[in-house]
Amino acid sequence: MKIKIFIDFWNLQLSWNEYHERIGSSSRVQIPWRTMPQVLCNHLGQGSEYFGTHVYASINPKNHKDRKLRSFLQTMDMFPGYKVIVKERKPAKAIKCTDEGCRKAITHCPHCGKELIRTVEKGVDTSIAIELFHYALDNVYDKAILISNDADFVPAIEYIQRRGNHIIHAGFKNQAFEIKKACWDHIDLENIMPELLAPSP
Repeated sequence: MKIKIFIDFWNLQLSWNEYHERIGSSSRVQIPWRTMPQVLCNHLGQGSEYFGTHVYASINPKNHKDRKLRSFLQTMDMFPGYKVIVKERKPAKAIKCTDEGCRKAITHCPHCGKELIRTVEKGVDTSIAIELFHYALDNVYDKAILISNDADFVPAIEYIQRRGNHIIHAGFKNQAFEIKKACWDHIDLENIMPELLAPSP
């Protein structure tokens, strides 16, 4: 059974942070990127053969933290079996006052005066959907593990599964009900957190 993993980086990272904040973690808990694929594959039973992980991320090249993130993502791209796709975030429209008599753009914080710069993610969801299709049609995987809560993937999931490939959703409780319903199965990351965070052998 050939297994391939597709991860929406920010979707996972934000949900991961929210979960650990909710349970009262005293410090930031790092995602175990190196060991996570094998833990996930182990939950699909014997005969599962790992065929790689694709991670899709977006960054704002003008943001200092995102420039550091790009460096980390480039390092992750060298992990065994990993392919990391990075898209640059695009400028978003300015926030405007909702009052009909005003409608002026709010370009600076009214408290500290700092410029407000908004960006939007472009191309990440499209890349994930295309590669889910591409690798399914080329029979690269029998089952794909998808880590994303985006319901926009539901039509792609339903089509891919009609042709015999299975999509397994992995995520947290009380999220992504539409995508969980569409997928063949679901891995609850909360239930396997002890395994995910276990020290590497």
